[in-house]
Amino acid sequence: MNFQHKLQKYKNNKINRSLGIPDTCPKNSFYKYFIIIPSYSENLYIHDTLDTVAIQNKELLSQTLVVVVINNSIDDNRIIKDNNYSTYRKLLNQNYVFELIVIDCFSRRNALSENQSGVGVARRIGYDYCIQYAKKNSLFFSLDADTLIHKNYLLQIIQTYKTKKFTSAVVNFQHQSNDNPEIQQAIVKYETLLKNIAFNIRTTGSPYGFVSMGSTIICTMEAYIAVGGMPMKKATEDFYFLQQLAKFSRIHIIDKVLVYPSSRAETRVYLGTGFRMSNLNKDILFKDLYINPEAYIGLKFFFKIIETKWDCSIIEIISSIAKINGNLYKYLENENFSNAFKKIQKNSINKKQLLNQFHTWFDNFKIYKFLKIYINDAR
Repeated sequence: MNFQHKLQKYKNNKINRSLGIPDTCPKNSFYKYFIIIPSYSENLYIHDTLDTVAIQNKELLSQTLVVVVINNSIDDNRIIKDNNYSTYRKLLNQNYVFELIVIDCFSRRNALSENQSGVGVARRIGYDYCIQYAKKNSLFFSLDADTLIHKNYLLQIIQTYKTKKFTSAVVNFQHQSNDNPEIQQAIVKYETLLKNIAFNIRTTGSPYGFVSMGSTIICTMEAYIAVGGMPMKKATEDFYFLQQLAKFSRIHIIDKVLVYPSSRAETRVYLGTGFRMSNLNKDILFKDLYINPEAYIGLKFFFKIIETKWDCSIIEIISSIAKINGNLYKYLENENFSNAFKKIQKNSINKKQLLNQFHTWFDNFKIYKFLKIYINDAR
């Protein structure tokens, strides 16, 4: 199936054109770059975010469309709705050096239904809107409304894209400093734990060794279409979106810190940064992020077995695992590994294809389920 056919199929079956109303039409029919920002009660923060967009390379900004999706559900309280209205009016009255489209998903007529709201839906509305003005290799940049970006954010990423020809990437990040010493200490610990987990997964040979954070994601329009678009979830949309992107093509990691997420304490998304910072006094704050190093050793052993015994019988593979790692053996039994791997072997014509199919099956979700076995004895 060629790209144009996939694109038309996506437009016909995936885009809900009834969600959101843009304030105006873009000046051009095509843009190379798109920055998509969902905004939910962010009047105190989004203007700082857009100020950091405004200082990007002027030539690149001239080829960029910035799309802000102001959103709330019908059932949200008046404070949130008023905040969104203030954001909307202020953005429309600003004269930015870049082109800005503001999508209304908040007003009485355009507010989202309760079961069709949240950050994943807002991101998707923004991405889907951009498709009509994009080409196959146009880049979609995902930010949050309280995130700041480095002055060379666009320049660095686009230079890397031209060199590496990636279809998706994540950039390194560093949370903004917090005036509260307790929160600042916690945010440093949180960030360190996230990056350590990603690094350790990467060293096992898995293609999922990255931190899943919405404001660090970049992908081509082709990749976005290929994975079926942004998951319409209230939370963890970034985790599942990146997982699908990694299955489409390996995600490139840009090591330079280019994104500065907020460190503020708020509870709107379970297990997000704000949620953790607002629950500092609870013992379980980082419990799910402490992983025993033995877990990574187990993963690396598993991937090595698959790489060296890819064309062996499933009995031989399982036997090798059972002798060395009981936890891994029990986990794979629960995941019905034997049947899954036999199908992978049957559908693979060579080692490269088998390894690609294997890592598609043993994905990020399965990795984290396996790591959880080692959480209790990690500290």
